[in-house]
Amino acid sequence: MKLSQELIAILAVGVTLTGLQMTLFFSLRGEMASMEIRLRGEMNDLREEMRGEMNILREDIRHDIDALRIDIQDIRQDVRQLRDKLLVPAGGG
Repeated sequence: MKLSQELIAILAVGVTLTGLQMTLFFSLRGEMASMEIRLRGEMNDLREEMRGEMNILREDIRHDIDALRIDIQDIRQDVRQLRDKLLVPAGGG
């Protein structure tokens, strides 16, 4: 059976298109793998940056809490002194 030139041309185009599809598929697969690697790296960078920010915020909060504790101690001392002054019997001091 002899194939016509037209049928041979159609088959050649089909083979060429199949080859192009495979090339595109492998190229896209490689690009997607590369993008995945980049995205993972960026996510790790963001995670580390967030950890750093969280540590800074944690330290700021600790500092604020320590300052509040000192203020509370000062207020307690002032209240004790005021109480002691108020509880001194009149004419007893």
